[in-house]
Amino acid sequence: MRKILLLTVVLLGIAMAEPETSGINQGGAEYKQRDEMCSLNELFEGLKKTLMQSNMNIVTVTKENGVLTAKGDQYNEDTITEITVSISFKALDANSSNVSMIASYNVMEKKLNTGQLGFAGISLPIPVPLTGRYAMVGSGNIDDSLWYQGFYNSLDKVLFEEKMKAL
Repeated sequence: MRKILLLTVVLLGIAMAEPETSGINQGGAEYKQRDEMCSLNELFEGLKKTLMQSNMNIVTVTKENGVLTAKGDQYNEDTITEITVSISFKALDANSSNVSMIASYNVMEKKLNTGQLGFAGISLPIPVPLTGRYAMVGSGNIDDSLWYQGFYNSLDKVLFEEKMKAL
């Protein structure tokens, strides 16, 4: 019985780790979608848990329409990168589902303000410490396949752990 359980665990791990490559080609971005060997409810719960573990805040949940959106921030010394993720999911049959996602980013940089110091009709600009004012310096879509692979690997791990809890 123990060997059968171990074999089941290994096969589930292999099946969940293989990305879907023969599906729809979305302009060369097939890494943005894949099929998962799980029910729609399992996928939905796995997506929510993966987003939360990734420090993303879920903004919109429409399970009936198969849509999730989330936002998260990455803080560096002088910049904030805001990442927005839109995920769509649907059932293919009772035991498999499809998930696809698109992500974008906005980079904001902390700006130095200046003040005025004046005496006897002379005014000099002086730097004021960073005050928390930010200006957008870049934005775009995330098209890095490794970024998406990292998300899907995290999702696979969550789905696998949930399947093991159910055994």
